[in-house]
Amino acid sequence: MATKTTRNVSGKGSVRPLGSIKHNTGNDRIPKLPSFTKTVEKSKMENVGIHGNAMNVPPPKVREDIKPKTLSAKSDSSSSTKSVENMVDKKELQEAKAREKDLLKKIAELQKIIEELKEQITEKDQTISSLENKLKEQEQTYKDKLDEEKQLHSNTKNSLESLRKELEASKEENKRIAKRNEELLNKFKNEMDEKLKDITELKDKELALRDEKLNRLKKQMADALKGNSWERQQQLEELTKELARLQEECDTLRMKLKSFKSKGSCSNCSQLSLKNEELQKDNKEKEKLIKDLKGLLTKFQTQLKQQEQLMLLVEDSKGLKSTKLK
Repeated sequence: MATKTTRNVSGKGSVRPLGSIKHNTGNDRIPKLPSFTKTVEKSKMENVGIHGNAMNVPPPKVREDIKPKTLSAKSDSSSSTKSVENMVDKKELQEAKAREKDLLKKIAELQKIIEELKEQITEKDQTISSLENKLKEQEQTYKDKLDEEKQLHSNTKNSLESLRKELEASKEENKRIAKRNEELLNKFKNEMDEKLKDITELKDKELALRDEKLNRLKKQMADALKGNSWERQQQLEELTKELARLQEECDTLRMKLKSFKSKGSCSNCSQLSLKNEELQKDNKEKEKLIKDLKGLLTKFQTQLKQQEQLMLLVEDSKGLKSTKLK
């Protein structure tokens, strides 16, 4: 245990308590205190290990009790011993004062660090409180958004379910309509096949009847043309000769009329004029008759050609039909 001692310092008579002072025996070393920078860094790394006004300092070493020295009987040895003790006490006192000064300086620095750390702790507490408030606000905001998203998800799910049901109903309706349309199409196809069959049969009958009529007509016209062609040719030749003769008479009468006109009028002029007009009229009628006969012959020939072409077409259609049926 440390003991309190009173000693005379520098030969003065005043007595001063020095507290716990360890005598330096020469073998002990003065402990080194850590530097200020290292102390601050260590305090930051340990998340501020100093709390309040308290300060953690290493405990002092246990001091061994100093045994009182026995004074010898000799006065010389006594005086020399006292002188040595006074020197040792003086040196220890100076060292103690220096250590005390250093310790006070370090204590002031540590107190300053403590105040700064307190301010930092206060700022950090305020920051933490602000962050906690923001965190609560964000948490509430995200919670509201989550509830809103859940509600939207529920609405979307309900809408999808409704659409799925409508889609299933539409599919069933489409199947029903497709089946009905297929039945109607088959029915219509059967009806059209029956109608086409009836029309084909009717067409075949009509074509057969038409072929028969055309063949009969063609035969009749061929017989008629064959029997009357020579007679008609004779008539045309006679009419042509008659027309030429009448033309000559008309020319002769015109010449006579011109000669009579140049010589003067006579009693027969009016009669000749009337006769000339009648001849011209007969000539025109005969020309018209010849023209009509020629037109009739041309018409008969054209009809025969058309009938032959029609017969060829009918024969071709029958050939195509028979090919399709095969």
